Amino acid sequence: MRTHLCLLALFTAAALAAQDQAPAAEAKPAAPANPAATLHLADHIHWLKDGTDFYEGVNPVSANKPDRMQLVDDACKQAKAENKLVLWYVHRIQEKTLGGRQMYRAPVLDLYMQQVLFADQDVSDLIESCFVPLRCVCDQKLSDRFELKPLEFIEPAVVFLDGDGKVVHFVERIRTFSAHWFLDLCTKVLHQAQTPRKGETAAELRKLGLFKEALQKLGTPDDGDGASWLQVAQLQRLLRQPDAALAALLKAETAPAPSGDGKAAPARRPRRPRGEAGQLLGDVQTERGRVLAMMGKLQEAQPVLEQAWRSGSKSAADAGYIFALDALRLGDEISAMRRFQLVAQKYPDTLSGRKARANTLLGNDDRPFGAAFTGFESFGYLPESAYQGMPKDTEWHGPKLEPKPMARQALLFLLAQQHDDGGFTDARYAYWPDTQITPNVWVAITAIACTALLEYRYVFLDLTPRIDEALRRGERYISDDKHLAHGQNEECYSDAYRLLYFARKTMKADPAVRQQLIAQMNELAQQAAQVQKDSGFFAHEYENAFCTGAVLWGVLAAKGAGATVPPELTDKGAAALLSARTKQGGFTYGGAASNGQGSGLKDASARMPVCEGALFALGRSDPDKVKFALDNFWQYMKNIERVRRNDFHSDGELGGFFFFHGVFHASEVVKLLPEDQRGPHWQKFVELLQQIPEMDGSFLDSHELGRSYGTAMALLTLKNATTFE
Repeated sequence: MRTHLCLLALFTAAALAAQDQAPAAEAKPAAPANPAATLHLADHIHWLKDGTDFYEGVNPVSANKPDRMQLVDDACKQAKAENKLVLWYVHRIQEKTLGGRQMYRAPVLDLYMQQVLFADQDVSDLIESCFVPLRCVCDQKLSDRFELKPLEFIEPAVVFLDGDGKVVHFVERIRTFSAHWFLDLCTKVLHQAQTPRKGETAAELRKLGLFKEALQKLGTPDDGDGASWLQVAQLQRLLRQPDAALAALLKAETAPAPSGDGKAAPARRPRRPRGEAGQLLGDVQTERGRVLAMMGKLQEAQPVLEQAWRSGSKSAADAGYIFALDALRLGDEISAMRRFQLVAQKYPDTLSGRKARANTLLGNDDRPFGAAFTGFESFGYLPESAYQGMPKDTEWHGPKLEPKPMARQALLFLLAQQHDDGGFTDARYAYWPDTQITPNVWVAITAIACTALLEYRYVFLDLTPRIDEALRRGERYISDDKHLAHGQNEECYSDAYRLLYFARKTMKADPAVRQQLIAQMNELAQQAAQVQKDSGFFAHEYENAFCTGAVLWGVLAAKGAGATVPPELTDKGAAALLSARTKQGGFTYGGAASNGQGSGLKDASARMPVCEGALFALGRSDPDKVKFALDNFWQYMKNIERVRRNDFHSDGELGGFFFFHGVFHASEVVKLLPEDQRGPHWQKFVELLQQIPEMDGSFLDSHELGRSYGTAMALLTLKNATTFE
């Protein structure tokens, strides 16, 4: 079985190979000495800059002390003189009053923006043609001036300003990275602002974002004009007309090749056309593969893209990059990495070559800088609702979905996130400088994903074969000890969520299989006991109640399914939770409470249900305390949700990484209530989940934990709250 140790070696080899192929100018990396500084993903855009760049693991670098207020004024002045708008890219926000930071790893998302959005040819053409591009930190003065306040406005973000410095539109909390969607939004902003745009040729109109007008300019090309039919197809693809684009590409491919005397050659082409005809055919194949991939027809796209890659045409780098993306979405992580490596080596000076290199070069967390392997590069067409209106973030903003269609699209997304070794390994959760916890995080998240898949086996019968295959591979992953880092942080979570998965499977299993599953749970329960602290707490990084509650919940599920659990484990765990409970009824963030004091009810709101619920299940609490914990959870849900997509402690002790941890376990605890008291809670969970999907139907809290984790947790919560028929 391919393990991630093997894959890490491939990543490292690819990174070294890509560095060897870098242009000579990169031999001495710019300060700071960080590989991200050598990617040059958005350098082709003529940005006005404040000179402040952020890289993980080093202090921010600024060439000087910029007068950002003046820089914005200069950009607006230029925009007014040129009849353009300012596209202000906010890669970092300075916070002064949060008692923390809303973003800890903003450089990760900054690179995703550069790679997926700004390194897209159509996006960069539009920015260069119609905007004054500005890359500038939003400091306190700018925040006050434009009323873009931290917690309400979160990076990465794009603010559109007119020549007078008025905010025309903005989009913040960008977490779904789709070049096609961002291009559509930019053209709408230009239309709304009535920005003058004039072009003579179809190519000029395309760069101005006037795709319909460009298509009209082309009209209906002659049968022999293959290049024009290719242009038609490209515009139809941008206008979300993929079927029409495929028809146009057929005409482009079958058009007679030009001959030396200016007359059309016979329609029959040689088997391997060369010269101008071969270039055109390669470009047509690239476009066909792109359209098929955007339609989600990945298996059909791959052989077409492979032909285009081998054609050597000017679009071969694009074909190779899309092929690698598709391979990744089809679960073949090894082939994807190899093709990214080849694109970076063969075409280092192209946009696709630079993007590919971002997917092969490793960051401080031993993961590629780029967005592809974490599932953050959204290449295909999004649901139609994503293109409606003028969104201000990347949440789902179409009509609220009913539970079943919402679950289906989330389930399909989750299935596509599984990698070739069976793991759901898109998380980039790490503590600096030690990244040894990552394997344990991946095992825990894979177990969560498998539990979600298990719960939906019979909800969507047409997906049952895919789910069963995914479960077979996923279970093999979480059962393989080579995927764990024993003795490292997060080990207890890998035990907790594997216990939950095997408990759920045991309850549904045939008697012949049940004893084998119970034996696995017994072993995991013993492992959990070994990592429990003498205090009774479990620790992911430090001793705490929320981690202890989650482990106890998994242990109790296993016990209910027939596993043998050491009594001292639950006794010590219960004592630890009781020691962490405050006089108010909250639970401290870390360790035991001091003299009954500790976190306030707002700060404790996300962890109270799992802690109180575990105590109740162990006979150490009462229904009134459980009800209080759940009521307090809902009372502060606005605070919890407001920081959901942050990656740090942004509102006291709240943080994005607590969101789904709190939501899922709260939905589990509701099951402890009398049946006639559960309904209002189930309704609130459904309404919450209807408000927060990303545009592509996935779910997310902190980007570090990733889309597989958020989507699986949302699916489990929805399954608790809904009776699917």
